[in-house]
Amino acid sequence: MVRQMTSRNYLLLTPGPLTTSRTVKEAMLFDSCTWDDDYNLGVVQTIRQQLVQLATPGRRLYRSAAAG
Repeated sequence: MVRQMTSRNYLLLTPGPLTTSRTVKEAMLFDSCTWDDDYNLGVVQTIRQQLVQLATPGRRLYRSAAAG
């Protein structure tokens, strides 16, 4: 039986060293990409907004292009 990959079921083939734990290796099986909305909006944009707030206290002049 052949299992088809879905758009959210990426397989990342990045081997770790022998001392890498099983849980880390399992986490490495999922490839989070910056072009995926769930990753970009949920992680990248949040971090970017926090960095802008740190760099420009009290100012709302900057926003990410992806944020709208």
